[in-house]
Amino acid sequence: MSQADVQALVVLLSNGQADQTLFPKFFFDVMNILGGTDWHTIAVPIKFIAGQNTVQLPGNLLNLINVVYDDTVLSELSLRELESITTGWRIAVGSPVAYTLETETAKTIAVFQTPFETSPMIIPVHGLPTGEDYTPGNGISIHSERRDDPLPYLTLPIALYILEREYNRESPHQDFAFAMGCRALGDLLFGMLK
Repeated sequence: MSQADVQALVVLLSNGQADQTLFPKFFFDVMNILGGTDWHTIAVPIKFIAGQNTVQLPGNLLNLINVVYDDTVLSELSLRELESITTGWRIAVGSPVAYTLETETAKTIAVFQTPFETSPMIIPVHGLPTGEDYTPGNGISIHSERRDDPLPYLTLPIALYILEREYNRESPHQDFAFAMGCRALGDLLFGMLK
């Protein structure tokens, strides 16, 4: 499904009252909310570099859910927990077993132990870099992302959230009761889908 499908549903449910110039802003807001609540998740290969304990994460990342190295799901630890394991955790070399987000930028993590080998290149024979084409020694970032193409079954709840915003704003058709009803029905649908 696409933004156009959501927009068509908003126009239909609002009986043409929805302001089409505000639709992109409302859609963007709702999609950011969905991205932050892990509705749109993806698994993307990430590269570990020998001797470097920081790993670059994908640019479209909103919320990091898990990091996998080889066949191991890395544990997320705080800086204090890593230092309680060993004060030299940044220079320990081996196969990564944990990571921390502390003291790193939003798009990087620090891993414990520092990888002793660089991740080999993934050759996309089947087009499945996290499936059949996965090469041992690589990592995978499982994270939520912001999308402009919502999943088909999210079209109605997204449209209801947009209608809530439309009928809450000051306009000739402002209707707080209808806006609250749209929000309640949208919450109910999202709750049923979880």
